[in-house]
Amino acid sequence: MEEVVAYVKNQGLNFRIPYTFEGEAANYVTDLIVRIDDEGVEPLNLIIEVTGEHRREKAAQVAVAETYWIPAVNNHAGLGRWSFLEISDPWDAANLIRAHVAGLAPTKALA
Repeated sequence: MEEVVAYVKNQGLNFRIPYTFEGEAANYVTDLIVRIDDEGVEPLNLIIEVTGEHRREKAAQVAVAETYWIPAVNNHAGLGRWSFLEISDPWDAANLIRAHVAGLAPTKALA
């Protein structure tokens, strides 16, 4: 995708989102982090999780990322813009990513 500025597979990067599942503390290691040029607003750091089989633990991980981690990091306002996208059809990833980015409200215009 031409709007992708950079991307990294998170394996070995040590980027983790803490969560609890059934009373046990754990760390969620997402699949990818993609930086996207969002045309006229601050670049977007998009956490992408490619999901196959639906499991309760995966649902808990995704819920924590979307409900708590993303709002917290965006509220901090010192670490750029962040969003989260779970993709279940990797063959349609480009369309899903573009639709997700288009649906986000811009937070800050570039000078």
